Amino acid sequence: MAKIEVATTQNVTIQYETAGFLWRFIAWLLDTSVLGLFFGIIIYVLFAFNVFKNTDSDTVIAIISGILFVIKYLYSLVIEIITNGQSIGKKIVGIIVIKLNGNSLTTSDYLIRWAYRAIDFGITLFSVGTISILMSEKNQRLGDMIANTTVIKLKPDRIVTLDDLQNLPDKEDFVPKYPQVTQYNDEEMLSLKNLLLRYQQYQNNTYADILHNTVVKIKQQMNVEEVKTDDVTFLREIISEYVILTR
Repeated sequence: MAKIEVATTQNVTIQYETAGFLWRFIAWLLDTSVLGLFFGIIIYVLFAFNVFKNTDSDTVIAIISGILFVIKYLYSLVIEIITNGQSIGKKIVGIIVIKLNGNSLTTSDYLIRWAYRAIDFGITLFSVGTISILMSEKNQRLGDMIANTTVIKLKPDRIVTLDDLQNLPDKEDFVPKYPQVTQYNDEEMLSLKNLLLRYQQYQNNTYADILHNTVVKIKQQMNVEEVKTDDVTFLREIISEYVILTR
């Protein structure tokens, strides 16, 4: 499975696993089923109230068909804008649309992806979308390539494992060096842990610079005076203290 690295607004690089064709296809099937169920309920209600028995039933059928077509056509665009990149099917499967540069998706990004669905899955009978997802390095369909987006798998990552927690002191007996660390949240601590893992894995100047710049910024935010520990040790300490103080 392809993996990508995305730099967050805090200059932290996080690795994600992209959602391949199968995951996206399952999400599409679920979305189609949801729409089918919704349409079925509407039609059942209309028949129950004898809407189609009117003398002008052809006009009524045409209007209702047009409304259902518009709902089907706009569903993916509207639902992903409302939910920030997750249709109902994507939500169930656990995948989401993201911007490759780490920024939040804009309405224009969603519009581009939605507009190219006609080419990816419509007039080409799914061939362009399927081939591009299977062949592209980042599992992107044509609409993703134009919008600079892709679809990733969301995993229940944790900042620490149970083994990490076993040797931590009790919160009541613990005297923190950096109590200001509680101003951050789980997502930010997870970003720091991922940065440490990536630095330890590659040990290159790029990650060393990112690590140092991140530490400098955190020290400024926490109003911490110069400490004698190195950058890696400092990050490990604040992550451990965050877990202790917030668990």
